[in-house]
Amino acid sequence: MLHLNKTFINTVGFLVLANISTVVQAAFNDGCDNDKSTNPRYIRCLENKITEQQNIAQTWRNKIEFDLEKKQNETGNVQLLKVFTRAEQEFVKYVEDSCRWRYLDLLPDTIAATITYKRCELQLNQQRVDGLKFK
Repeated sequence: MLHLNKTFINTVGFLVLANISTVVQAAFNDGCDNDKSTNPRYIRCLENKITEQQNIAQTWRNKIEFDLEKKQNETGNVQLLKVFTRAEQEFVKYVEDSCRWRYLDLLPDTIAATITYKRCELQLNQQRVDGLKFK
């Protein structure tokens, strides 16, 4: 009986998490509503939004690196910049892997897989920009 209850609780928990994930993904506004008429236009719009987000993130990274270098020179603390650089490198890997499994899950429908990958990348990049601004 205990095993059955544990299985039931795990199943219900999984279904709740899956539902939350779907709601969050659906609620994400990618800014490409006007371009959803055709898949190529929509994909191109997502790519443009990703490029914009990457440029914004790079601006914030440059500012933070400048501030950290200045602080490093003032305090002698060389760990700040190293840890920040490592975090940025790890974030790139995280985005690739986090979006790749979603892409692979939708194959062989390459259009849906591509759109999902790009929406994932855009959403994670937007979250990263928010995180960089928080500094």
